[in-house]
Amino acid sequence: MGAVKAKIAGIFSLLVGLALAAYCGYVFCDRLSYYGYNVWLLAAFYVLTVVTFSVVCDLVHELAHFAVGRLLKMGTKKPEYRPLGSSSVEVSPRVFKGLRARMIVTAAAGPFSTLLFVALGVCTLAIPSIPQVYVIVLPYSAFLFLYNALPVEYACGKSDGLVIKELVKCDDSARVMLAVLRVQGMVNAGTSLKDVDKSLLFDLPQLAEDDVNFIVLTELRYEYFKALGEEEEAAKYLKRYEEIKCYLPEGYGDR
Repeated sequence: MGAVKAKIAGIFSLLVGLALAAYCGYVFCDRLSYYGYNVWLLAAFYVLTVVTFSVVCDLVHELAHFAVGRLLKMGTKKPEYRPLGSSSVEVSPRVFKGLRARMIVTAAAGPFSTLLFVALGVCTLAIPSIPQVYVIVLPYSAFLFLYNALPVEYACGKSDGLVIKELVKCDDSARVMLAVLRVQGMVNAGTSLKDVDKSLLFDLPQLAEDDVNFIVLTELRYEYFKALGEEEEAAKYLKRYEEIKCYLPEGYGDR
């Protein structure tokens, strides 16, 4: 069911983007041809700038996650940009308090930056006195905003919208994620992994084995027992991790 929802969300976002691309292209050419510009040259320029802006929009989206995460001490790493693929920003918090709010704001930073481009494009359509070149930002930014804001899980991982929804509701998956982040924050703040309270890793809701947060938790449990020197327990969790890591989203291991 989740895969179907993700496919519907992806198709819907794409159709909205294509529809806006066609409409914005018509408006762009119609309004500027009034000044004597060749329509075919305008059309070629429009297509080129829309494609170019898609790269800019992706980068701004990921850089917003990165910058806000750094500001909130979430330890975000430089974003990895993959043309025509999923991009990402990793987090490794430097603190262990207020993580729920920090993570919500960090996750929301990308869609919010994209929404600003959407607002600029809509204003350009509505107000002819605004330079019409700005209309080129609307098609892709609308697609990207919907693609990331709709609360679904794609093959490349959970959308920003789904992460925010889970955190706001504080559902089981979010609670496990926050537990993992808290332990990471404690370790990054100077606490040895072996000195972390065991309850932080075990007094948690049970998740489906294909939930990315459960997989990450399983690996962290392995590292915990390894740090304690309990090789038998560590081997048990390493084996379990090896069994379920196949469920990790596409490219997750590379990140």
